[in-house]
Amino acid sequence: MVFTIDMCELYNDTTFLNEWYDFKQSIFENPEHTLNCFKLAIHQKILGTVPKTNLTSPMSIINSLSTVRLKILNCESVVCLQDLKTNFYGKLVSVRGSVIRVGHVKHIAEWTVFVCRKCNLQKIVKQPQGIYTVPKKCSLCGTSKFRAILDAPQMKTVFFQTLKIQEFLNDDQNNRGGMPRVFDVELMDYLVNTCIPGDDITVTGIIKGASNTKSRKKVSFSLYMEAVTIINNKQRFQSRNSMDNEMSMRDYITIQKIYNTSNIFPLLVHSLCPTIYGHEMIKAGLLLSLFGGNPEHSKRDSIHTLLVGDPGLGKSQMLQACSKVAMKGVYVCGNTSTSSGLTITLTKGSKTSNFTLEPGALVLADKGCCCIDEFDKMSKQYAALLESMEQQCVSVAKSGIVCSLPTRTSILAAANPINGRFNRSKTLIKNLKMTPPLLSRFDLIFLLIDEPNEHEDDLLCKHVMLYHTRKNIINKAQINIHQHTDTSIIDGSSLRSRLASSVNENISALPQSVLQKYISYARRYVKPKLTKEAAAMLQDYYLELRKRKDKCGGLCIYNRKLEAMIRLTEARAKLELRTEATEVDAADVIELLRYTFDKISCWQVVGNNRRTTGKLDGFIQLLRKETFFDRQKTFTMESLREIALTGKFATKNFSQFISKLNEQGILLQTGSNTFKFVP
Repeated sequence: MVFTIDMCELYNDTTFLNEWYDFKQSIFENPEHTLNCFKLAIHQKILGTVPKTNLTSPMSIINSLSTVRLKILNCESVVCLQDLKTNFYGKLVSVRGSVIRVGHVKHIAEWTVFVCRKCNLQKIVKQPQGIYTVPKKCSLCGTSKFRAILDAPQMKTVFFQTLKIQEFLNDDQNNRGGMPRVFDVELMDYLVNTCIPGDDITVTGIIKGASNTKSRKKVSFSLYMEAVTIINNKQRFQSRNSMDNEMSMRDYITIQKIYNTSNIFPLLVHSLCPTIYGHEMIKAGLLLSLFGGNPEHSKRDSIHTLLVGDPGLGKSQMLQACSKVAMKGVYVCGNTSTSSGLTITLTKGSKTSNFTLEPGALVLADKGCCCIDEFDKMSKQYAALLESMEQQCVSVAKSGIVCSLPTRTSILAAANPINGRFNRSKTLIKNLKMTPPLLSRFDLIFLLIDEPNEHEDDLLCKHVMLYHTRKNIINKAQINIHQHTDTSIIDGSSLRSRLASSVNENISALPQSVLQKYISYARRYVKPKLTKEAAAMLQDYYLELRKRKDKCGGLCIYNRKLEAMIRLTEARAKLELRTEATEVDAADVIELLRYTFDKISCWQVVGNNRRTTGKLDGFIQLLRKETFFDRQKTFTMESLREIALTGKFATKNFSQFISKLNEQGILLQTGSNTFKFVP
């Protein structure tokens, strides 16, 4: 039987504290004795409720009762793993960490029956903490030789399991660059198999110590914890017995103030990585990925986003900002990561032949986001991401172990083209050398191109200077951002214009901790539903994408793109804490997708040089006639010569002319001697 004890209720019970005035000190400094007193009181209370007719055999009643187990809630504030020292030995503390290793379930003896080898006298001996303890002397014959009877009825064993937890690294601990601290935890009885690798848990238990081997006349001690209570933070808010210790009343008031603001979306976009100038649409896509969709209506609610572009445009800083404000963020670099480091590792114990599972970055970021920088440097690890990105789990079948672990995480990746800069004469797939199945799993793909612009460069310099002079509010009189923007996008209603105009206002960015609490609250409690009007709008736009013959800049539109649009629309409604995703949300998502497709198509069609008139336009018109009925038609060098001769198009060096068309993106080279015309 497991009984839950809430320490907050006992601390506020004046009657209980009058009877036990030093209870707070006793539960912290002498937890074993205090918990045994609770168990004895509960056991006597249970015996008092048994009918008197059943008291004929008290021993049978006691034997029939299950062992009393306690579950302690709200014991003390959570202690960081780096603060655990020897002064906590024997005390009851709570720690929080991520499970990185789970051992096999074993049986440990609590009571063992021994028999004297000379007179066959049986004796029951308690095994403290599972340590094998033999009777010292027989009470009849005085011999000290005993043997254990493992099949005796009085023999009692319980389940035993060990796990290893790792601390969460954040900016508050100031320990970047060091090894993350790990801690061993021992589980007994009903606590066994309550967590898996990658879980975020809070453990309450008693600190124990074990001495290691002596080395150079020095004795080292390693601390571990004997767990009393384990709370899985993934499910703690679904349990009535657990209380929300992370959200305070001040946090709820702050979230309510943000909810009451007029323009929530521009405010949150401006608060995400305010050090990076511009890129409002890209920040909006990353912000939607952090909120995610509704997990109740689809097999996955994670939104994957890919940033592709020239170096030095702030892709890594935006990813790091996303990992800091997410509920659970993990930041890795692709050039130093392996497939097992991303998914799961199977290791063999040093002393035993048992295998243990060690989670990778995707498993540790379950129900969070995993930011992968230098995504183009991990070509050998792409196959390991296919199952995780779509099925939201990772399977392992090695050394006779077959299991599956959840990876419900949003992947935010940043990649550079293979040649350092984006080649406009090639498609996006050829610039990245990624397979179409992998690219199709990304809901949003943004293309960032670095083009010298005197006005943009001047605004960027002013933004950086103001930030380094500690002026978090950008004054409109000092920087008139987006005044050069095309009037076609500043119509007062589009998403891009609303995000751009918000930068001109004197808006203070939200602190990182406040933005993190707001995202955490929205993901836990807001479950928006799609309205019929929004569904119809998304359906029309999806059918429009399917009819396009240019494949949206080289990207094929699969059926999963429709599910991605639904997730983005739900995330747009969740961002404003609304329970319905309306047409306005669908319109913003459609505009965001059009921005991505138009950006990719524009930079693949338009090169550095502008299109000339005369012979070039004449040859383009010939190609338009040839591809009027079939836009997917490809041409060889010989067929292009025949088209030029038929249309009476003459040039001195035809091969050089075709190369220039390829550089400008008018003819894309799809093979060694095949070209495709981009209308």
